[in-house]
Amino acid sequence: MSERFQVDLTGMVDLLSRHLYSGPQVYLRELIQNAVDAVTARVTQDPAAPAQIRLRTGVDESGGSTLEVSDTGIGLTADEATELLATIGRSSKRDAALGTGRSEFIGQFGIGMLAAFMVAEQIEFTSRSAKPGAVPVRWRGRAEGTFDVTELPGAGDEIPIGTTVRLTARRDAAHWLANDTVLGLARDYGSLLPFDVAVRVPVASGAGETSGAAGGESGEWTWRRVTEPELPWRVEYPSGSARAAALTDYCERTFGFTPLGHIDLELPVAGVTGVAFILPQAVTPGSGQHRVYMKRMLLSTRSDRVLPDWSFFVRAVIDSDTLSPTASREQLHDDEILLGVRDALGEQIKRWALNTLRSPSQLARKVLQTHHLALRAIALTDSEMLDLVAEVLPFETSDGPMTLATVAKSGELVYTSTTEAFQRVAAVARAQGLVVVNAGYVYDSDILAKLAARPGWQVRELTSADLVQVLGMPGVEREIAAAGALSVARGLLADEDCDAILRSFAPETVPAMLLRDPEGEHRRDLDRERSASPDLWDGLLDSFAGESQARTRTLVLNDSSPVARRLLESPGSEVFGAGLRSLYLSAVMLAGEGLRSAESAALSDSLGVLLEAALDAPRPAPEAPSNDS
Repeated sequence: MSERFQVDLTGMVDLLSRHLYSGPQVYLRELIQNAVDAVTARVTQDPAAPAQIRLRTGVDESGGSTLEVSDTGIGLTADEATELLATIGRSSKRDAALGTGRSEFIGQFGIGMLAAFMVAEQIEFTSRSAKPGAVPVRWRGRAEGTFDVTELPGAGDEIPIGTTVRLTARRDAAHWLANDTVLGLARDYGSLLPFDVAVRVPVASGAGETSGAAGGESGEWTWRRVTEPELPWRVEYPSGSARAAALTDYCERTFGFTPLGHIDLELPVAGVTGVAFILPQAVTPGSGQHRVYMKRMLLSTRSDRVLPDWSFFVRAVIDSDTLSPTASREQLHDDEILLGVRDALGEQIKRWALNTLRSPSQLARKVLQTHHLALRAIALTDSEMLDLVAEVLPFETSDGPMTLATVAKSGELVYTSTTEAFQRVAAVARAQGLVVVNAGYVYDSDILAKLAARPGWQVRELTSADLVQVLGMPGVEREIAAAGALSVARGLLADEDCDAILRSFAPETVPAMLLRDPEGEHRRDLDRERSASPDLWDGLLDSFAGESQARTRTLVLNDSSPVARRLLESPGSEVFGAGLRSLYLSAVMLAGEGLRSAESAALSDSLGVLLEAALDAPRPAPEAPSNDS
């Protein structure tokens, strides 16, 4: 003999509150969803039927907090109430009488009532079906798992068609039924619903849309409507500026910021509509907090799946009839439909950027200034956005902010892959008329690599030879005169894998600068690794080392600097090595590199030698005082 499982209602409620829903607050969403579905079902049968939902907080005879949610929906008969409310997990969507397969329904009636036990000790459900001759019914369920169903044949027309759900709060959950809490939750969850949803509030709580005093307590309570008759972005306005002002106000009320502008989002084939607001400040990737509605009922305030990851510079409000929610109905199910919607909405945002940011408008300037990081991110995955970024987005160069397209007009586009390398050469490159792009910021080197692979673009990373070629060459006589000193300098710098050359450049206050060859640096790292563990690598790194024996660094001594010229005049002196080492390590620091402990010690030793030489040098004798008086 088979038997049915017995369900522990307390355990089920604990499972819902701890593992399915984000918190007890969703109880009100479930009750409003049930009411909306009931109203939808009745209006479908009778378009002239009223479509109202009312929420009223109160206190019962024992002082417990209560909440009544009343609707003018289709109602239930005794049999329907027993089947839907007594079967755990039973959904009105599966009920033939209430619309099997009806896509316009939002919730699941039985599950919604079960969720109410997260805050309620007792639920009383009074309903009168719209079916002709239907007898009103009262269902009363208790948290310990018992219920009873009673027909009310004597009530007659005293109970109108529709349903009233009355919750009596558990003592530890009474705050969830407080008037301010109910008003806030109802406004949050149901503000876009197409029906008249109102909460009874004290008159002293402030002004609002009202429809008369409530329940015989004239002058003390009034109804405040929490829903808007139309989706805010679909309301008709006399002008574009009026619409923009209204949407700005809606954004301020919804998200709490004043947007730079808005982007309309429409995808009729997928039943998706909405609006994206452009943030007034830069944010980090992955911080999407979009509001998603399902059939105009709030699903989530922090969804990051409905728009592409790169669109983190907007906050969107989306309503959908077709996307699938998760079991908790607090997030979207990540399926193929959502993937298609995400790509299509991303394409609309991209089209807005392509059409707007090329214009010299104030909005375009603000967006470029504020959200250049997001635009860079888009450019890495989209060729059209790559063209836009190259055309309109300013990059840091040695000649000031310039677009990549402007730099490329002069021919080859040369860049540094790190900010340190840019800082090392920027001043000298600017003085010599060489334009160098700083690609050391996030996404920039990847963007330039993308451009380098496209026809018509000549893009490459700066090498030491580029800068050496534009520096001033010394005359033949000067080169011969300095040859001996340079030879000694090269020998002293050999341990640093650094060459030494003489050039003239501005400014003369910089006695030396350090140039680095990225490929040479890579070869030096391989050599060090191979030398440290020859047996471990067993010759594997030899294949990467290459045949070039060129030095990886070049110390360029400035022949225009009095300090450098004075040093080169005395290569045989005891201070030459200390002076050269000081110039080298100063150039390392000027290049933005930190000194290792051994280098810091070498700099200290060099300065010590220079100080001793200066202090030991003979000083001119003071002049004798004059006797003329």
